[in-house]
Formats: sequence, structure tokens, C-alpha cells
Amino acid sequence: MNKLTNLVLALASGIALPSLAFSATLGTDNASASAYDSGWVDGTDGFITGPGAYGMWFLNSDTSDITHETASVSSLSSNAPLLDTNGVSFRMAGSNGSEATAFRFIDPAGLSAGQSFSIDIAVNFRNGNKGIDLRGASEETIFNFNVGGDDYVVNSAATGNGSIGNAYSDDTLFHIVFTQDSASGGTWSITRSGGVEDYASGTYDGVARSIKLYAGDTAGTDADALFFNNLSTIPEPGQMAVLFGAVAYGLVALRRRKNA
Repeated sequence: MNKLTNLVLALASGIALPSLAFSATLGTDNASASAYDSGWVDGTDGFITGPGAYGMWFLNSDTSDITHETASVSSLSSNAPLLDTNGVSFRMAGSNGSEATAFRFIDPAGLSAGQSFSIDIAVNFRNGNKGIDLRGASEETIFNFNVGGDDYVVNSAATGNGSIGNAYSDDTLFHIVFTQDSASGGTWSITRSGGVEDYASGTYDGVARSIKLYAGDTAGTDADALFFNNLSTIPEPGQMAVLFGAVAYGLVALRRRKNA
């Protein structure tokens, strides 16, 4: 990289970055990260890209009725969706009235305007309760997606609450995206794929600060487990276009000045 490019990047950073000073760190994580080679346990802090994008995992204790592990989603059904990375996903299960929970922050202070967080979730049987909470700055629930009672339902959102295509399929994958539109709220969307396809969206209030996944009160079979994978925090494409547009414009301007 030459001095001219360095200068333009510095100028672009000076223009674009102050508004992102308190943004979440961009990055990804999945169950194949090296941090999980010895198991997915309380305090594990894994990442694929962007160290510091997420805080450590807070998991409740494993017992004979509660499990947290990395495993292939193929155990979910004979027709499991495409969720694994390098043969594994995160797996949670709770049976006999017990609930497995997994909590994690979007670091350092949650999403800022223009940033999005996404995650993929796979389920089969719909007994018990399993799903995900999106939590705000004070760890209040600002969005919930729950699988249970023979349905897939959004709760606690500002708008869009209700069923997400309640037809059953053992091949069910949900791609969930939270986009922070402003400091006061954002937009959620759920794309269902597999044996049944559906899409729903709505809004949430507050700042997306952390997630809590849970699975409990099931019979404890493989088909009862909650699988998830592919955590990602990204900037909105429009922001990147503005940044690279500023860089490109700066390069042209500086080259013209140099050649004048």
C-alpha cells in the first residue's frame, strides 16, 4: 500500500469512524472455531473472525438433564437442514423440567445504527420450549422467538408478533437477522427454509445488546434439541458503500492534485 492510499484511508477513517466509535465489533463465530475443540463450556470465548465481537459464553451447568455441546445437526433428523460448519453446530438440550441456557453479549456495547447481527437456528420436534431472546441494554427481552406448543412464535417485539408459518417439518432452518436502525430500535426478520418456506419481519425497541438461547422441558431425545450456528455481526452495506465511495473519491482527488 503506497503513501497516497494510506493517506486517503486515514482521511476516510477520520470522516467515517467517529459515528461508529461505540459500534459493535464486526466478526463471526461458529461451532468449528478452535476455542471449542475441547468442548463448548461456560466461559468459552470463540470466534472465526473479529476477536472481541462477542463476549464469553455464560452457560448453566450441565447435568444428566442439561447438555451443551458441539455436534452435527444430522442427529436432529434424517432430513436435517444445512447448518453445520466443518461437521458441527452448537447443540443444547434440557429435559425432565430442566432448561439449558446460553447467554452472550454483542461486544463491546451492542449494535449501533446500521449494524446487523444474524444467527441460524434449527429445530425438529416442537415440544417443551426452545428459542432465542434478544436483550436490550438492561438485559430486558426486546424480542423472543419460541418453538413450542406445535408452533413457531415471535413474542415481545414492538411489531410483528405471532406465528411464523406453523406447518411442521423435520427439516426446519430459521435465519434470524436483527438490524439496528437507530439508537431507539431496529428491525428483525426471520427467513424459514427447508421443508417449509416462510418469511416474517417486524421491529424491536431499544439496542440489541445480547442474546440468550434456551431449550428445556422436553423428552430429551435428539429430535428435541435446539441447534444453532453462524453468528455474524456486520455493517449495513450502505455504510460500506459510503466508506469506500469516500476512499475512491479521495484517491481520484489526490491523484489529480498530484498530476496537476
